Amino acid sequence: MTRPRVLVFTNLYPSTIEPTLGIYNKSTFEALARYCDVRVVAPIRAWARWKKPGLILNPVREREAGVESIFPPYWSIPTAWSLHAAGMYLSMRPWIRELRRDFPFDVIIGAWAYPDAVAASLLAREAKVPLITAVLGSDVNEFPDLFGLRPQIRWGLQRAQRVLAVSRAIADRVVELGAPRERVLVQHNGVDGARFHIRDRAEARKSVGIEHDRPVIGYVGNIRPVKGSDVLIEAMDHLVKKLGNPSAELWIVGSGEIEAPLRARVTALGLDSRVRFLGRQPHEAIPRWMSAIDVFCLPSRNEGCPNVILEALASGKPVVASRVGGIPELLTDGDNGYLVPAEDPAALAQALSRALDRTWDPGALRSTVTFLSWDAVALTYQKILGEVLDEWRREGRG
Repeated sequence: MTRPRVLVFTNLYPSTIEPTLGIYNKSTFEALARYCDVRVVAPIRAWARWKKPGLILNPVREREAGVESIFPPYWSIPTAWSLHAAGMYLSMRPWIRELRRDFPFDVIIGAWAYPDAVAASLLAREAKVPLITAVLGSDVNEFPDLFGLRPQIRWGLQRAQRVLAVSRAIADRVVELGAPRERVLVQHNGVDGARFHIRDRAEARKSVGIEHDRPVIGYVGNIRPVKGSDVLIEAMDHLVKKLGNPSAELWIVGSGEIEAPLRARVTALGLDSRVRFLGRQPHEAIPRWMSAIDVFCLPSRNEGCPNVILEALASGKPVVASRVGGIPELLTDGDNGYLVPAEDPAALAQALSRALDRTWDPGALRSTVTFLSWDAVALTYQKILGEVLDEWRREGRG
């Protein structure tokens, strides 16, 4: 049987310039490359490259794990979000036509609802190939509320032969936005169980240069309002001062737009000795940081299917997280962690205290996610690709 030729079209894909961008996409499509021929076109905002004009004239091209990727620039008006899909489409047409001569792809996967999947729907129509759209969270939870985007996102979703959502909550949202229910499927993200596994905590702490035996709460991710990092700081204050846990520490691995005000808030609360801002770490170092903590916390206001929860559980760590989006599909309250209402520092502090006080079985925690391997995700993608291509041919469209 001929291997399907798949064009992945997404702005969220890591490169040597931005190695932490869209790691989940890299994991998915490198796994898919075991079963299909995969090329990635990852459009980059041209205005983000003005200080490096060489990258506009000579886009980055890379190859890793059997996947070739190119990062060409697209042009639009930076603050005019409603124009980005049109700008991406028009900018990418020549690149896609050139690619198609060398790589006559059978199908496009547009990974991100806007502007990627909207532009991809136009490119798929021109190439006369089917489109599969993958949605992840804020692209359908937040973007439709931005001026002019909802009609475009609806249009793009309705033209996909399948829409893959990372959780049931996201799938329901996609249907609400106008995608036909029968075309919407749920596929949770995977986890690399070979990288994220149970390690000795003391050895892990030594490897990251922190050697003490105090209980540690960990957060790994972007420091943005939607992630609830501010709620976590308030919960930490409650934990230390009201729940009588003065020895607990919070380690924040990551960076983002509200880091400066969070640091100021930590100082104002007198928590400088209890909260460590560790900055953005290389992706290959994250398993060691995950193994060095006692409890992982994700206090998000909105979520899809957060990989970081799967990575924590695969590392044998309990998780305390908000009951939002797809998180309740990954956590069973009292089994592999605790669920709390979003934006409730007191409830979050109580759950963190319970998690720190409890003795957990790392093997039992890991067992709750072992079925979510990236290879399993890739096999699901392969099955869906086969179904879509068969339908396309039966209908005489290919």
